[in-house]
Amino acid sequence: MNIVVLACLITMPIDMGGYVETRPYVTWGDSTDFLGYNRGWLEFKTDMVKYGAQIAFDLIVPYDTGSPGYALDNIEISRLTVWLGDEKARVVAGKQSLYWGVGRVFRPLDVFNRTNYFEPGYERAGSNALLGYLSLGDLTSVRGVVMPRGDVEKTLAGMRTGANLAGNDIGFTVMHQSSERRTIVGGEVTGELAVGYWGEIANTWHDTVDYSRMSAGLDYTFPLAIYTMIEYFFDGSGESDPAYYNYTLIASGERQTLAQHYLYTSIGLLYNPFLRPSLSAITNLNDRGTIVIPQLSYGIFENAEITLGLNYALGSTESEFRNIMPYRGAVYVWARVYF
Repeated sequence: MNIVVLACLITMPIDMGGYVETRPYVTWGDSTDFLGYNRGWLEFKTDMVKYGAQIAFDLIVPYDTGSPGYALDNIEISRLTVWLGDEKARVVAGKQSLYWGVGRVFRPLDVFNRTNYFEPGYERAGSNALLGYLSLGDLTSVRGVVMPRGDVEKTLAGMRTGANLAGNDIGFTVMHQSSERRTIVGGEVTGELAVGYWGEIANTWHDTVDYSRMSAGLDYTFPLAIYTMIEYFFDGSGESDPAYYNYTLIASGERQTLAQHYLYTSIGLLYNPFLRPSLSAITNLNDRGTIVIPQLSYGIFENAEITLGLNYALGSTESEFRNIMPYRGAVYVWARVYF
């Protein structure tokens, strides 16, 4: 696969892009610490329509790394794919970005990526998969994915059918993994009627445990380009009592949340595209813990921006957000340059 992708890149016209950034931040709680990292993202992509290839290198170097060989040892290939077909019928093979579901923050149907409360749009590593897409008309499509994991029983397979009904984009998804005895069936809807709205639900049968996850949200832009968004998330596999939270499941990556009910809210000013203030918050409705995230992004140039922000945890010492982070609050100043 690697040789095929590199051969395609060498023989085809290529677009190159990416960014470099630095992310320093100061945290405080039991102690005050200065942390951070530098990141570089370099992507090569062919500009062909009916076939092509893509490769992206992702390098993250923490400030406290003392080894000069760290950079060479930790370059990660986050995208390495080839595709065949146009936008109406295409097959994509390799390490690729997979985003299923329609939620802005919480996506019950997205089994490929972890939730990032602080930065929902953060660039994530790709997943090794075979993806197929078929358009059956202007309003109907079918998408299938297969993720090999050593043998047939461990392979995760899924399919989504989408259509437009009365101005609403709707979808139906089913996934299955034999080794985990896991089957997921769900659906999604997006539309606009005075306000934008979206929702998705995933019902999971996992060995002897059955549960549902659901998210629903609204957004609206008021005069003066004031953008507002709210999203509710329900996780039937979570705990209603903080006394039963198992934080080791968060640390190991087995879970993304511990409770059952969450609310994400955000308000921002979009009037000036170069100066964008916003205030977001994620609240655990079971224990009333909240993380507030005020942020200000300033575009110095068309290809460079600085972001100043704060993450601060509110709530009792038993609340989830006071315990999943090793600090009470963090102040950061990020700088990114695109090329």
